[in-house]
Amino acid sequence: MRILLSALLILILTGASMFLGQVRLSEFEIREEGKDFRISWKTELEEDVRQFELMRRTPNSNDQFVRVFTAPAQGPGQAYAFLDSQVFKSGSDKLDYQLEAVYANGVREVVRTESMNYTSTAVRRTWGSLKAMFQ
Repeated sequence: MRILLSALLILILTGASMFLGQVRLSEFEIREEGKDFRISWKTELEEDVRQFELMRRTPNSNDQFVRVFTAPAQGPGQAYAFLDSQVFKSGSDKLDYQLEAVYANGVREVVRTESMNYTSTAVRRTWGSLKAMFQ
């Protein structure tokens, strides 16, 4: 009986140390602003979150997510935003953003991943030049 109680106590303590907080988003948006992208989100629940990390993946990043922004957790109901002005320096036309929560115990969780296609700055300028020629 004593061994059984000891084993049960170890399981409970191990489970408690692996406790993972929670994040629930009420909003997540990627919006073009001129040649940049504004990524914004708002949380409904932030339990034991230390910080948020926004990652970006393009073909030029060898299809690996690269951290572009870190924000300390501010609590539920708070809005977060990042203006990504480095996107158009690459020639890629597909873009992925991934939002990760980093909990107080160091565990990471992917909260949201969004993909989008865009036209590079060079193509936009060419289109603008063509459009201007016919006005």
